[in-house]
Amino acid sequence: MSDDKPPLAFLLDSDFRNKYPHQLVARFPHVARKIEAMWGDAGATADYFTELMIPSRPNRQGFPPEVAAEIMSLSIAYDRIGHLLVAEEAPVRAPLAAYQWDQERLVKEIENLGFAFSREGFAKAAEAGNHQVCAMFVQAGFDVDTRDAREWTPLTIAAFHGREQLALMLLECGADLFAKDRGGYTPLHWAAFSGYPVVVKLLLDRGVPANVLSNAGISPLLQAAARGHLAVVNQLLDRQANPNLDANDGSTPLLKAVANGHLAVIQVLLNAGAHRQVTLADGTTLDDIVAKTKDLRIRAIFG
Repeated sequence: MSDDKPPLAFLLDSDFRNKYPHQLVARFPHVARKIEAMWGDAGATADYFTELMIPSRPNRQGFPPEVAAEIMSLSIAYDRIGHLLVAEEAPVRAPLAAYQWDQERLVKEIENLGFAFSREGFAKAAEAGNHQVCAMFVQAGFDVDTRDAREWTPLTIAAFHGREQLALMLLECGADLFAKDRGGYTPLHWAAFSGYPVVVKLLLDRGVPANVLSNAGISPLLQAAARGHLAVVNQLLDRQANPNLDANDGSTPLLKAVANGHLAVIQVLLNAGAHRQVTLADGTTLDDIVAKTKDLRIRAIFG
């Protein structure tokens, strides 16, 4: 390989250019060079990926989320792209199947880290935000969209708990952005509900529409407004979330914000054009809810 090429440049000249670890090469070139140097030895490469994802030294600082996600994505894809040659002088490789990670070894490592090798164990690892173990579950053969009893995928769990690094890794591994649970709620709904702007941005940037609805007609904006998550409300509005989308019961983001006393959110929604004339399916109006609030500032807004 010529000196003017960056580490792992052969990926850029292949059909797998989307797996090229740009952040890793730019920020940790020595790691990228080491991966490249052992690329032809699948056993050594697999061991090194494991070392990178699960450091043996307890005081070792982990990689930044975007770099860790690239490493995990590359490691999981290795069984498909490991046949690529680094250079013309690279040794002839044995059949690709001989270089797949050994499932038995992965299962043992997962269990040694305290997680059962099961659907429940995968969900537990996701709830803990353990992106290393979740990557191992995927590498060992679990579907990245494996569902728990709630019909939550690991990405849904990551969104609900604000596990940014895990969410990024799962997306790099092809997790379904639009996976819906039993109520029709997507990962974006749960990230908005819990108030995690970084995860919300990650999902929006990947193409999830801000106005996606649950089975009950509830939007992410309604959930964020009901919980008083001002930063997320602003994010969603910036991405063309409709402040006047009403749920099946007639509730709107503004009505929920008023009912729960979120003054700053109320002001932002009104500035975004939220309608004041709102009536629930049971006949209760927004004015009725305003009249019952003890917050004089909210009463003053609606005068």
